Amino acid sequence: MTQLDTDILTTADLRDSVSRADEHATPRLSVRPTARASAALQAAGSPSVLVVMGVSGCGKSTTAAAIAESLGWPMLEGDSLHPAANILKMSAGTPLNDEDRDPWLREIGRHVEDWTARGGTGVVTCSSLKRRYRDTIARGSDKVCFVYIQGLQSEIAPRLNRRTGHFMPSTMLDSQFAALEEPAENEIVLYVDVTATCDEIVAAALDVLKGLAD
Repeated sequence: MTQLDTDILTTADLRDSVSRADEHATPRLSVRPTARASAALQAAGSPSVLVVMGVSGCGKSTTAAAIAESLGWPMLEGDSLHPAANILKMSAGTPLNDEDRDPWLREIGRHVEDWTARGGTGVVTCSSLKRRYRDTIARGSDKVCFVYIQGLQSEIAPRLNRRTGHFMPSTMLDSQFAALEEPAENEIVLYVDVTATCDEIVAAALDVLKGLAD
């Protein structure tokens, strides 16, 4: 693997890489670049809306807030748009189904479309686990970029276990990874590495975005 490789490293790829490592050695999870644009993002150019996505506990809110502050863009916390019934269901440890998610995703999509229609900018958080969810949010706009915080379950679980004050219990992480469809190269995506610090992610992400605007 070299820095010139542009193929997406899926969670399965990373798991295989770790399993092949010497059992006495520390696995090198830094094979992921801190930030990288998908082929579709490179073709689309600079986005005006960023949807920070990933499983629960990956750091969506922290990362989104830092990126929004650096860019001077407004930020919307996607979880704030969940219907009360969804929050109650998740608080009880019951995963949402597609019927539960649909009105929530459409509401996020409405806000995103409002930003793009006005020629505005914005950052929103949403797990966006499946491609059809991302399609519902983006509504075909090439100005919407998903910032995917990518990592293994073994990297994210400890973070989720330390988190307090959120309605999503850590026991639901299994179901999130089971549902996850990692974004493909033909989606408008900025991949960032969950093992990097927030400052590192923001700096690398802004470098990529600046390169797209040049």
